[in-house]
Amino acid sequence: MRYPDKVYLLTKLPDADPNGLNHQVSYQKQVVWANIQQVNLTFAPNGTVYNATVIRVYGRYHADAIGFEGEYVVGDNDTVHEIQKVSQHDKQTAFYIIHNEVILHGE
Repeated sequence: MRYPDKVYLLTKLPDADPNGLNHQVSYQKQVVWANIQQVNLTFAPNGTVYNATVIRVYGRYHADAIGFEGEYVVGDNDTVHEIQKVSQHDKQTAFYIIHNEVILHGE
């Protein structure tokens, strides 16, 4: 598998004042090469289909969120994508970001 895309794996940093009025999550970033795919996935037992992005990276990684090259801006949490699912494989980690539910056949 090729890893042509650059992404930022973001790990939440502890906040000095988590109860403050100006609370905003801060992240530590790690740049890695990835394979990014847009897919439709069925996660729910009832067969609900979701539009998702799958980010596969070589190696075992941990992250709380993802930033995409050309979109991510440090300190701007609107450019951060929360990870809904992580799966570990032999030498690969896959991060799943769910965008929305796919409506099939006018349901």
